[in-house]
Amino acid sequence: MEDLSSAGRRRGHRTALTTARTRTRAAAPGAIAAALWLVLPLLTAPAATAAPAPAGTPGSPPRGRRPAWCRTAGPLATRTMPHTIRLTDCDLRGRTVRGANGLSAVVPADGTSVTAHALRTDGATDLRVVQDHATNEVTISTHGVREPQARPGPRHLSLDPCADGAYRLEPSRWPKGSTVEWRYGGSSGRPITGIARGVSNTFTANTDCVPGHRFTPPPDVVEHYAGETSASPNVTDGATCGTRDRTNTFGWLAMRTADANVLAATCIWFAGQTTVETDMALQTLNRAWWQGRTSDDQNGTCPEGAYDVSAVATHETGHVLGLAHVEGAEHADLTMAPSVGPCEDGAATLGKGDYDGLIALYGGR
Repeated sequence: MEDLSSAGRRRGHRTALTTARTRTRAAAPGAIAAALWLVLPLLTAPAATAAPAPAGTPGSPPRGRRPAWCRTAGPLATRTMPHTIRLTDCDLRGRTVRGANGLSAVVPADGTSVTAHALRTDGATDLRVVQDHATNEVTISTHGVREPQARPGPRHLSLDPCADGAYRLEPSRWPKGSTVEWRYGGSSGRPITGIARGVSNTFTANTDCVPGHRFTPPPDVVEHYAGETSASPNVTDGATCGTRDRTNTFGWLAMRTADANVLAATCIWFAGQTTVETDMALQTLNRAWWQGRTSDDQNGTCPEGAYDVSAVATHETGHVLGLAHVEGAEHADLTMAPSVGPCEDGAATLGKGDYDGLIALYGGR
């Protein structure tokens, strides 16, 4: 019987050093979405209307005066700002806010909220901007995790991913039973293979923990590949979440002014608790990528220093569906751990916690 133990999916295993694989790859895009034709319309939230602040509100600046941190031009640094800001004190809509490790997002002018994720070679960073229409307030939170690439790595602390049930959820999700339509953008001739695999891995609950390599039942949400687009993912060259364009685009981008350690960036726009758009960009600048084994190259090996496209795309698709990072050395072998190293392909297959999180969000089909 095939050995389906978790030993083969340890992140310490480098595919550059061996042709042995415990991973299975999903089918190409045409097979992924052959029967998926129900398209989820993207939602547009009403723009927030800022009401005048009542005179004498405790803590508010004198009428007509901005707080000192509310500059009229340039990005606003979260470290100088309050956690919660009244729009009557400083109207942030359309302004760029910068969080931990330089990760930035434009506060949506249409009243939606946004979460930005950056996967780095040394960890990950998150930035969340939530708009509350009832109070005309914006709440901002940011967090960075550093996990040096060259760390010795106490691998003995990592739990068996097939038994590790840890997960964390984003504040939004797609409606249960919906179909998420996405396009492939910014390819510049790069094959879709690895990204399409990563998207499918998450939606179909790909794993090496059970026979058949699929957790069952799969989560009650499906994807539909709508073809290639000439547009790039809706992420700026600084890995900033820009103004949403109501199209889910996953692909490639030269993020020229982003931090040098950025591997990928994902943006999630949401209204209330409902996701309305997501975009995913993998960094092309000064970054080596490996598409993984193909039917023509069953013994292909990962070039030293390259990153597995499908592993990174699977992790980022977890964010697309509403999974947040799970921190801690004991959870290092889960897909949603905040790091993916060179030639590590463990993130391409879900652990128990990754699957349990999807079922918590969507239930089973």
